[in-house]
Amino acid sequence: MPPGRLSKLEPFLDASHPIGAAAFALLAALAKQDSDIKAERPRGAKGEIRAVGGRHSGSAPYGMRAVREKIGNLVVSVLEPDEDNPDHVAIVERMVEMSFAGISDNKIATTLESEDVPAPGEAERRATEKRMQSIKKRRVSKEASPIRWRAQTVRWILSHPAIGGFASERVKRGKAYVNVIARDEGGSPLTPHRGVVAGAKWLELQEQRSKRNKTNRQPGGEATPTLLSGWRFTTCGICTGSMGQSKNNGGQDYYMCANPKGHGGLSIKRKDADDYVTGRVWARLAAADVDDNEDREWLAEAALRFALQRDLSGVQEERRETAAHLGHVRNSIAELQADRKAGLYRGRDELAMWRATMAQYRTFEDQCTARLEALDEQTTAAIQVPSDWFEPDEDPLGAGSPWAAWDVFKRREFLDLFLSGVSIGPGRDPESRKYIAIEERVMLHWRHLETDEDHEDDEETPAAV
Repeated sequence: MPPGRLSKLEPFLDASHPIGAAAFALLAALAKQDSDIKAERPRGAKGEIRAVGGRHSGSAPYGMRAVREKIGNLVVSVLEPDEDNPDHVAIVERMVEMSFAGISDNKIATTLESEDVPAPGEAERRATEKRMQSIKKRRVSKEASPIRWRAQTVRWILSHPAIGGFASERVKRGKAYVNVIARDEGGSPLTPHRGVVAGAKWLELQEQRSKRNKTNRQPGGEATPTLLSGWRFTTCGICTGSMGQSKNNGGQDYYMCANPKGHGGLSIKRKDADDYVTGRVWARLAAADVDDNEDREWLAEAALRFALQRDLSGVQEERRETAAHLGHVRNSIAELQADRKAGLYRGRDELAMWRATMAQYRTFEDQCTARLEALDEQTTAAIQVPSDWFEPDEDPLGAGSPWAAWDVFKRREFLDLFLSGVSIGPGRDPESRKYIAIEERVMLHWRHLETDEDHEDDEETPAAV
């Protein structure tokens, strides 16, 4: 067949012919469909991987490595302690213990730096030529300098859910992205990884790092730890700021407001405050009547807290973990609500995502609350405050008493069973300038068990779309 007659005999190959134009349009549509199917496959795979908590992108956190394992019908990347670099794992474990001891992230970073511990950015798998060039471009100084440990680095490592075995996802908090626990449709945490520390311990660490009252918080510098300061237990009754330590010219020890501007440096003698607060707590304990419903409930609550501190049984271990999960999810709920109020969720799709995430969190919150109630029913009746705390003929603060044998941190734990804090008021009347008695200056905030009402939030007004 002579060339040139092909398009006339087979018009579907001639784009100028109506049949050819239709054929080419059909071919283009099929190609587009095939392209969409191929693009959807990795998106679907990523969704399935995310649903089981497997990693689908990004590098493993410091001290961990990715390995391929089968979960259900999927082969995914899960994380485990890095056996190829056991020194990295040991460093993460050490950082966890330092943070539990109340040492700040900045102090942890400077300690590791002073010991010439290589920073995570110096690790072989991260110190790639491309990454090092990127870091160099971001630096203000042109002088070459090593990557150093920083407080931000420590914070990123210790707050990463994978350290506790939890799956993670990145969410926006303000202008920055943070790693949070990934959850299933019911709100339960996904736990595909093998953490450097147990999940319960990681949750407890996050609680320790976020809560205000840290009974074991070590003071910085050369300061000597004292009973009522150093763990944000004692506050100024005027500005609600923390009370720190101070000495006057005579060498007497005082608790002084750390933010004295505007109220003349409110302070109180340390011994007077210590003795008064301690005496009040022990006096109420000694006067408690187990036949009185209010006193019996108060003692039961304190006994339960004491059990949680001492971890007296396997049931208490489960309760501690469940309570940690509950605290973590409630913090997540508060953060999500704050983000919405700040206008970070706009438009129909973003609001739908917000509601779906909130529903997950609320479902899991209800599960934790119900489980805690069941565990408390098993334990409350059997738990007792130590009997040596109720010696009627003994001075509770004198020689040979439990209090006298305890160090400052043990004493803090004791006070934390019964008090949520102490407020110190002015020492003089502003009008008459007369001294105010200590019992009128010091307010004790007695503890009670948290209930659902303590965490109920008002319904929010939908954000503007």
